[in-house]
Amino acid sequence: MKRTITPLTKLRVVQPILRQSLCCSHTALKRQYNTFSLINRYYGQQSTFLTSTTITTKRRSLSTTTTQTTSQTTLPEGDCSGCGAPFQIDDPNKPGYYVKRKTNDTENVNIDRRRKRSNHSMNDAEFQAAVNALDPELRALLEQGDEQITSTTSLSKQESMDENDIKQEEQIIDNDNVINQEKAKPKEICQRCYSLKHYNHITTETSPEFLRATQQYGSLEFLKTKRNPLIVLVLDITDLPFSLSSQLSKLVQENPTARIMIAANKVDMIPQRARRHEQRIRDWIIQHLKQQGFPTQQIHNVSLVSAKKGWGVLGLLRRLDEARLPTDDIYLVGSTNVGKSALVNNILAQRASKEKRLQYQITSSVVPGTTMGTLKIPLHALHMGSSQSGRRLLERDHYLIDTPGVVNDQQLIHLMPFEEQKKLLRHTEYKPITFSLKPGRSLLLDSFVRIDVVEATEPVLFTLFTPMIPHLTKTLKLVDKENDSALEPISQLLSVQGIHKSRACIDLAFASLGWIAVAGLFDKAKFRIWLPNNVNPTEAFAIREPAMLPFEYQGVIRKFFGSGDRAKK
Repeated sequence: MKRTITPLTKLRVVQPILRQSLCCSHTALKRQYNTFSLINRYYGQQSTFLTSTTITTKRRSLSTTTTQTTSQTTLPEGDCSGCGAPFQIDDPNKPGYYVKRKTNDTENVNIDRRRKRSNHSMNDAEFQAAVNALDPELRALLEQGDEQITSTTSLSKQESMDENDIKQEEQIIDNDNVINQEKAKPKEICQRCYSLKHYNHITTETSPEFLRATQQYGSLEFLKTKRNPLIVLVLDITDLPFSLSSQLSKLVQENPTARIMIAANKVDMIPQRARRHEQRIRDWIIQHLKQQGFPTQQIHNVSLVSAKKGWGVLGLLRRLDEARLPTDDIYLVGSTNVGKSALVNNILAQRASKEKRLQYQITSSVVPGTTMGTLKIPLHALHMGSSQSGRRLLERDHYLIDTPGVVNDQQLIHLMPFEEQKKLLRHTEYKPITFSLKPGRSLLLDSFVRIDVVEATEPVLFTLFTPMIPHLTKTLKLVDKENDSALEPISQLLSVQGIHKSRACIDLAFASLGWIAVAGLFDKAKFRIWLPNNVNPTEAFAIREPAMLPFEYQGVIRKFFGSGDRAKK
């Protein structure tokens, strides 16, 4: 059977024969060398023609299609992969607004470069004319080379291929290019996620009313009737009990078969000295949840994690692997701004491959209510479940499901503009400072909280765990400003009894603003608490007894220098 000889194989045999032809003169040899250089270009062009022509044609068709579709914006399929909001093109001030963005078309640049390199190649007519212009001896050598190639069986096995082999190779190259294009294809995200990710700028409102109107709260209702669900309840350890909303407590109470795993996030903000006593903090969380009416008998364990630094995430995943059944999905629930999305991204960073991280990464920011809809990540991408390729029977995939945060209208952070929210939520580890207040003195936290010491047998020690700037002053100085103030006092005075000169007896917690530990050896003290007039005091303020970190006062009382910013340093 006659075998097909590729142009590259012919060149490998012909060129050594030409180098051995020493009978030609220097001028003729130079002219023949230039001619064979053109022939070499021709063969190089022919060797890549079959593969490059098909790819170039397909790329041209793709670029033509892209040019036609950019003139009119079409919505991508599904929801935004960053926040879960449905895509829309009607209102840029709402989540899911889609904008078609330009991408760097590197493929077209490579095609242009290839065309520039091939400008001096030879077509069939030029090649045949160049061969006819050769000396008879060189044409005889070419024919002799053809005969040698045909008679060589070892080379023909490796380098010759028929038309079917060429078609198969073209198909493989096309498939590889399609796969590479799919891998390099960026995720489709809405304009809101794009602004948060690249510019840390919000394009929508952040008010509780807006979040309630846009988020998909129906996604949590099915957990009330789902049998034996595995739920990860994410809490903000610096914002208890406010990060545990009544809606989440009711959800767990109505489904007694639910298995709850607590993930207390933002543990990196607790002082380093207190982080040494992790078990005491876990026990306090269980006791505090029980005081709030949460069914603690359904809690399997409590994990202290930091989504920002990755602390405790692997331990949480190990406990999830132990508790998860083969048919279980994992649901992440919690209030807004507790760090659910940041926790999901950290799980991807520690468990998933680089390609999976880029594919399933979601939008995380300091804006409350960043996640607008349900986001699903296959468990096999986190090496927590088997993929479909290794199964003998077809089963549905199981997911790690990130749900929208439940909005607490009474969080004081909602009263701040967006720029102030970013500053407040970017703080690092709390550096507790202690002030001593006597009767007739007041402590203010910016313009959101005011505490008046009305009565006290001994000075009261206030240890602050808050990013707010404190200010100390006489209560009489604030009497004239009460009419113009946006704060209102709680109807009843708060009575407290001190138990130790350095150990805190209670915490005064404020929604999203941290807490103040009260200590001192006094028999009786009375405080008047002032809060913004547009919040519910019972939902924006709480008394925590016992205190979460009762031993943080180290005997050093900070003097107030007349500036709250200086007082914190």
